[in-house]
Amino acid sequence: MSALPPLPRDHRLQQRASFKHWLVERVRWSDTDQVGHVNNLSFSTYCETGRTEFLAHLIRRDAETRVLMLMAQMNVCFLGEAHWPGEVDVGTCILDIGNSSCRMGHGLFVGDQCICTADSLMVHVDVTTHATGPIPDALRQYLAAHLID
Repeated sequence: MSALPPLPRDHRLQQRASFKHWLVERVRWSDTDQVGHVNNLSFSTYCETGRTEFLAHLIRRDAETRVLMLMAQMNVCFLGEAHWPGEVDVGTCILDIGNSSCRMGHGLFVGDQCICTADSLMVHVDVTTHATGPIPDALRQYLAAHLID
Protein backbone atom coordinates (compact mmCIF):
# COMPACT_ATOMS: atom_id res chain seq x y z
CA MET A 1 0.00 0.00 0.00
CA SER A 2 1.45 3.36 -1.00
CA ALA A 3 1.29 6.43 1.21
CA LEU A 4 -1.37 9.02 0.44
CA PRO A 5 -0.36 12.68 0.07
CA PRO A 6 -1.40 14.80 3.06
CA LEU A 7 -4.83 16.37 2.96
CA PRO A 8 -4.76 20.16 2.52
CA ARG A 9 -5.80 22.19 5.58
CA ASP A 10 -9.19 23.80 5.01
CA HIS A 11 -9.68 26.99 7.04
CA ARG A 12 -13.46 26.93 6.42
CA LEU A 13 -13.62 24.20 9.08
CA GLN A 14 -12.84 26.87 11.70
CA GLN A 15 -16.15 28.66 10.98
CA ARG A 16 -19.36 27.54 12.67
CA ALA A 17 -21.39 28.68 9.65
CA SER A 18 -19.75 25.97 7.52
CA PHE A 19 -21.64 23.17 9.27
CA LYS A 20 -25.21 21.91 8.94
CA HIS A 21 -24.85 18.78 11.08
CA TRP A 22 -24.17 19.24 14.81
CA LEU A 23 -23.98 17.28 18.02
CA VAL A 24 -22.84 18.11 21.53
CA GLU A 25 -20.25 15.97 23.30
CA ARG A 26 -19.98 16.09 27.08
CA VAL A 27 -16.37 16.28 28.26
CA ARG A 28 -15.62 13.39 30.61
CA TRP A 29 -12.97 13.49 33.34
CA SER A 30 -11.30 10.56 31.58
CA ASP A 31 -10.92 12.74 28.44
CA THR A 32 -8.32 14.92 30.17
CA ASP A 33 -4.55 14.63 30.52
CA GLN A 34 -2.32 15.34 33.52
CA VAL A 35 -2.41 19.08 32.77
CA GLY A 36 -6.22 19.12 32.79
CA HIS A 37 -6.74 19.61 29.03
CA VAL A 38 -8.86 17.34 26.88
CA ASN A 39 -6.29 15.05 25.24
CA ASN A 40 -5.70 14.53 21.53
CA LEU A 41 -7.29 11.06 21.45
CA SER A 42 -10.50 12.47 22.89
CA PHE A 43 -10.58 15.15 20.18
CA SER A 44 -10.33 12.37 17.59
CA THR A 45 -13.08 10.44 19.40
CA TYR A 46 -15.36 13.49 19.27
CA CYS A 47 -14.77 13.60 15.50
CA GLU A 48 -15.52 9.88 15.26
CA THR A 49 -18.82 10.40 17.07
CA GLY A 50 -19.66 13.24 14.69
CA ARG A 51 -18.81 11.07 11.68
CA THR A 52 -20.84 8.13 13.01
CA GLU A 53 -23.88 10.23 13.90
CA PHE A 54 -23.71 11.93 10.49
CA LEU A 55 -23.82 8.53 8.72
CA ALA A 56 -25.89 6.63 11.34
CA HIS A 57 -29.08 6.21 9.32
CA LEU A 58 -27.05 4.79 6.40
CA ILE A 59 -24.62 2.49 8.23
CA ARG A 60 -26.93 0.74 10.70
CA ARG A 61 -27.30 -2.96 10.05
CA ASP A 62 -31.08 -2.49 9.77
CA ALA A 63 -30.84 0.41 7.29
CA GLU A 64 -33.06 0.05 4.24
CA THR A 65 -30.08 0.53 1.94
CA ARG A 66 -26.95 0.04 4.05
CA VAL A 67 -23.67 1.63 2.98
CA LEU A 68 -20.15 1.44 4.32
CA MET A 69 -17.70 4.31 4.35
CA LEU A 70 -14.21 3.48 5.62
CA MET A 71 -11.62 6.04 6.61
CA ALA A 72 -8.46 5.99 4.50
CA GLN A 73 -6.81 9.07 6.02
CA MET A 74 -7.39 11.67 8.73
CA ASN A 75 -5.66 14.99 9.38
CA VAL A 76 -6.29 16.63 12.76
CA CYS A 77 -5.30 20.21 13.63
CA PHE A 78 -5.29 21.13 17.32
CA LEU A 79 -6.08 24.82 17.72
CA GLY A 80 -7.21 25.33 21.30
CA GLU A 81 -8.15 23.75 24.59
CA ALA A 82 -11.17 22.16 26.20
CA HIS A 83 -11.52 21.25 29.86
CA TRP A 84 -13.65 19.20 32.19
CA PRO A 85 -16.40 19.86 33.05
CA GLY A 86 -17.66 21.17 29.77
CA GLU A 87 -19.17 20.53 26.38
CA VAL A 88 -17.76 20.48 22.87
CA ASP A 89 -19.94 21.22 19.83
CA VAL A 90 -19.03 18.92 16.93
CA GLY A 91 -19.82 20.12 13.41
CA THR A 92 -19.68 17.75 10.43
CA CYS A 93 -19.70 18.63 6.73
CA ILE A 94 -18.61 17.32 3.35
CA LEU A 95 -15.69 19.07 1.66
CA ASP A 96 -15.60 17.18 -1.64
CA ILE A 97 -17.27 14.20 -3.33
CA GLY A 98 -15.45 11.97 -5.80
CA ASN A 99 -16.46 8.79 -7.63
CA SER A 100 -15.85 6.35 -4.78
CA SER A 101 -14.74 8.63 -1.94
CA CYS A 102 -15.46 11.88 -0.19
CA ARG A 103 -13.66 14.26 2.13
CA MET A 104 -15.51 14.80 5.39
CA GLY A 105 -14.70 17.74 7.65
CA HIS A 106 -15.20 18.41 11.35
CA GLY A 107 -14.93 21.47 13.54
CA LEU A 108 -14.84 21.21 17.33
CA PHE A 109 -16.01 24.32 19.15
CA VAL A 110 -16.15 25.52 22.74
CA GLY A 111 -18.50 28.46 22.56
CA ASP A 112 -17.46 30.42 19.48
CA GLN A 113 -13.83 29.26 19.60
CA CYS A 114 -12.74 26.54 17.19
CA ILE A 115 -10.42 24.25 19.15
CA CYS A 116 -9.84 21.54 16.53
CA THR A 117 -10.47 20.72 12.89
CA ALA A 118 -10.28 17.35 11.17
CA ASP A 119 -10.37 16.34 7.52
CA SER A 120 -11.03 12.68 6.67
CA LEU A 121 -10.84 10.83 3.38
CA MET A 122 -13.74 8.37 3.41
CA VAL A 123 -13.97 5.54 0.85
CA HIS A 124 -17.19 3.75 -0.11
CA VAL A 125 -16.93 -0.04 0.00
CA ASP A 126 -19.42 -2.73 -0.94
CA VAL A 127 -21.23 -4.12 2.12
CA THR A 128 -20.73 -7.74 1.00
CA THR A 129 -17.38 -7.83 -0.77
CA HIS A 130 -15.71 -4.86 0.98
CA ALA A 131 -14.34 -3.85 -2.43
CA THR A 132 -14.12 -0.15 -3.25
CA GLY A 133 -16.95 0.99 -5.49
CA PRO A 134 -18.79 4.05 -6.73
CA ILE A 135 -20.83 6.03 -4.22
CA PRO A 136 -24.52 5.06 -4.67
CA ASP A 137 -26.89 7.81 -5.80
CA ALA A 138 -28.82 7.97 -2.49
CA LEU A 139 -25.59 8.39 -0.52
CA ARG A 140 -24.26 10.93 -3.03
CA GLN A 141 -27.43 13.02 -2.63
CA TYR A 142 -27.15 12.95 1.17
CA LEU A 143 -23.47 13.92 1.06
CA ALA A 144 -24.16 16.69 -1.49
CA ALA A 145 -26.77 18.21 0.84
CA HIS A 146 -23.97 18.73 3.39
CA LEU A 147 -21.31 20.14 1.06
CA ILE A 148 -19.51 23.08 2.59
CA ASP A 149 -19.98 26.45 0.86
